Amino acid sequence: MIIRQAAERVVLVRPGPGLLHAAFVAGLDVWVVSDAAARPPDAPFPIELPPQRILRADFDDATALRALLADTVLRHGIGHVLYLASDLAKGLASGAAAAAEDVLADLAASRPTPAGGLPDAVAVRRVLNQSRTSAVRAEEARTVAEARALAEDFPLPVVIKSADESGCWWTVPVHDRPGLDRWAEQALSARHRAPYLVEELLTGAKFHVETLTVDGMHLVAGITPEDNAPPLPEAERAGIRATVRALLDLVGYECGATRTDVLVGARGSRIAAAVEPDRERRRGGPSRTAVATGSERGTDR
Repeated sequence: MIIRQAAERVVLVRPGPGLLHAAFVAGLDVWVVSDAAARPPDAPFPIELPPQRILRADFDDATALRALLADTVLRHGIGHVLYLASDLAKGLASGAAAAAEDVLADLAASRPTPAGGLPDAVAVRRVLNQSRTSAVRAEEARTVAEARALAEDFPLPVVIKSADESGCWWTVPVHDRPGLDRWAEQALSARHRAPYLVEELLTGAKFHVETLTVDGMHLVAGITPEDNAPPLPEAERAGIRATVRALLDLVGYECGATRTDVLVGARGSRIAAAVEPDRERRRGGPSRTAVATGSERGTDR
């Protein structure tokens, strides 16, 4: 997802307006690989770039895309090749998007990347609460029985987070006693392991925040409402950006792509969850939210 070589020269691969704007505002030295099929040669670009900085590629030809990227990185001393999987998916067939992502992953694997990443859900909440950045009532438990007792004392409704044997984190909204019984049964049968995190159930309009981090610089590339969440005024969008950047600074996040789920309500912007989509894909699937009728992708709600 990020290919390192030199300073602040970057190539953005099929970027959406959010990533383009974030890189421009951050003062990065930008080249762009655009989709030849989607953008006519004379189409105006959203930001002012010299023509030689706009590279046209056929995203149906993975071999040609690989050659173009490798040549551009070497010829111009590019430090980072940046992309968002969500940008690749918009307007490309699923096969072409997957092939392009494979090319980018292969290029990234050939270069050293910083160790570490986002900590798990328990550590993220611990850091946020200790810093008072996005404080949420939360308690940790070592057993299913202890988590169950904590949930009853909160009181309900709550959210319970725990990891299964594969390391996949589950986020389960529990609204009543029968729901708590179902959670405990599921956690035991799936052999979830400690620690368990019991949190208050956050309410409000939910937004997904996509961020790319380059050498500790956090580029907020998109704030997308979930379902029918109303558009936010710029002051509240700025608050969301500040909250997400604060989290990434607090955990020492230096390089990679993250998605943070933020709920905006009467108590301001509060973080429900943060994940690294690339790491989840390599592990074989996303963290999950389980509900009474089964499981689906997502976070607190």
